[in-house]
Amino acid sequence: MNGSKPVDQKKLGVAAGILAVVLFVALNVFSGAQFKSIRLDLTENSMFTLSNGTREVLKGIKEPVVLRLYASRSLAEAAPAYGDFIRRVREILDHYSDLSGGMVQIRSFNPESYSVEEDEAVAYGLQGVQLDQGGELVYFGLAATNSTDDTQVIPFFDTQRERYLEYDLTKLVFNLANPEKKKIGLMTFLPIDTDPLKQYKPWVVVEQMEQFFETRAIGRSVTYIPDDIDLLMIVHPSGVGDPTLYAIEQFVLRGGRAMIFVDPQSDVQTEMAAAMRQPPSIANSDLPKLFDAWGVEYDADKFVGDRAAATRVEVPGGGRSVVTDYVSWIGLGPDNFNSDDVSTSELNRIFMTGAGSIAKKEGADITFTPLISTGEHSMRIDASKIRMRPDPVGLLKEFRSELTPYAIAARISGKFKTAFPDGPPKGKDDAKVPAPKGGHLAQSVETANLIIIADTDLLSDRSWIRFQSFFGRQVPVPTADNATFVINALDNLLGSDALINLRSRGVAARPFHRVKALKDEAERRFRKTEQDLREKMKVTKEKIGKLDVSGGESQAILSEDQKTALKNFKTDLVDIRRKLREVQHSLQKDIEALDTWLKILNIWAVPAIISVIAVVMAWVRRRKYRQRALNG
Repeated sequence: MNGSKPVDQKKLGVAAGILAVVLFVALNVFSGAQFKSIRLDLTENSMFTLSNGTREVLKGIKEPVVLRLYASRSLAEAAPAYGDFIRRVREILDHYSDLSGGMVQIRSFNPESYSVEEDEAVAYGLQGVQLDQGGELVYFGLAATNSTDDTQVIPFFDTQRERYLEYDLTKLVFNLANPEKKKIGLMTFLPIDTDPLKQYKPWVVVEQMEQFFETRAIGRSVTYIPDDIDLLMIVHPSGVGDPTLYAIEQFVLRGGRAMIFVDPQSDVQTEMAAAMRQPPSIANSDLPKLFDAWGVEYDADKFVGDRAAATRVEVPGGGRSVVTDYVSWIGLGPDNFNSDDVSTSELNRIFMTGAGSIAKKEGADITFTPLISTGEHSMRIDASKIRMRPDPVGLLKEFRSELTPYAIAARISGKFKTAFPDGPPKGKDDAKVPAPKGGHLAQSVETANLIIIADTDLLSDRSWIRFQSFFGRQVPVPTADNATFVINALDNLLGSDALINLRSRGVAARPFHRVKALKDEAERRFRKTEQDLREKMKVTKEKIGKLDVSGGESQAILSEDQKTALKNFKTDLVDIRRKLREVQHSLQKDIEALDTWLKILNIWAVPAIISVIAVVMAWVRRRKYRQRALNG
């Protein structure tokens, strides 16, 4: 024996436990400080992982942007769904601050009633919502400012827009980091900016555009698009010469955005020519040379009719009026809009007349994303049938559904190639058009982005508004979301490439599908039992009604047959009600059992597994120690 004292196993165990706790706390403190920006997102749709587009926007911020979050604590306590949403917004904002290197500064406030914070929230224009009958207002909004005191707000975070939370926040930050008003060059072959039929006033859609953007008229025969134009909006191009086509193309290839409206049949142009007693002009429009180079298919002589979305019209026929569906006039709803694109996700209705269809050219190396499409009960029809004397009744008789939806509006992106491989085309004097600054481009420098819409009539006032007299003034009242779509699309295109490509996200609320399935199954059983009950009640009442009722003073007295029938009915009623209770109790028991197992798995399973592993390891180590003691 070497005279060493035996080790006190109990003291050693206590010391090891204390050391483990100290190390655990130290590890948490260290990781919280050193790995604050590291996040592990295990959600199905990576809801808490910011897109690359957002990261690019945040890294490009040059001056501070202050985001003030006003979230009432009482709202989170009263509505758990909003409590979760508030936590998610705070987590995302903190992440924005981290990724921006502190250029995005976050400040949180709890605007209690009659507090200074509430006054600030109201001053910024945030929306208060009444929480209860006591009149208390709660807030859940955001006020953002930049170094030049420009302000943008989200009045109230709507849970229905949760999937677009990242887009809304990134767009807000981007706009404040780039506060100058964007410039739109308007090249139009329709008088949408100065309509003679409106005393040379612009269409309402242009008036709304000017509230958000700076618009500048671009001539129809230009040879160069100015460098300070951020987006080129082309409406109903017809008979465009090569020099102007080249100017449009080179603008797009050097990074300019474009929104192009073409049409196989412009009702506005046809009616305008008739009103001004002019001969009918060409009612269709196209950019065939550019579309072909960009990989887009469009037929300027075909419109698409939609049987399901057709508008009912009254037309004369055979000496009397006939009401029929006009397949050329279509009112499209939410099922026709791309729900994953911010330009169309929240539209309710768009009205179009004589719209065409666009598609991706076979083999084209582009990204083609439909924004607005017809339903399956659609058919492409020769546009000549609606150009002069349209026959809605005849069109409906000849309509044969092709069982194919057609894209009317689409987002196009990719590396476009030039339609002029030999360089600038020749002008009127047979001399080549001067090349733009930087020289002729044979391919787009970066990914080009544009939106093409195969209808121009959706821009006209008559397609989406009606005018209502209000104290002597004619006030436009929208009947469709045509202008909303145009503004949304322009706003989206005028953002950075990162913002355009920003994807919509899932919602944080994850339903328990198994629980929902149990409820649905019990609901079906409940409804079936209820229907059986009602049927038995009906049959029993009919039987009672067929029984003879004694007359005279004994009319109020039931016969024995009636008493028996009534007794049987009451017995059946009690029995059915008992069955209904059993179904409801069974439903509740199934849900409670499932809830118990979910809690066990989520709360106790992992700790239990870790505990078992720890016990096994301790037992193994203790056994090894005893074995060594016996052998020593």
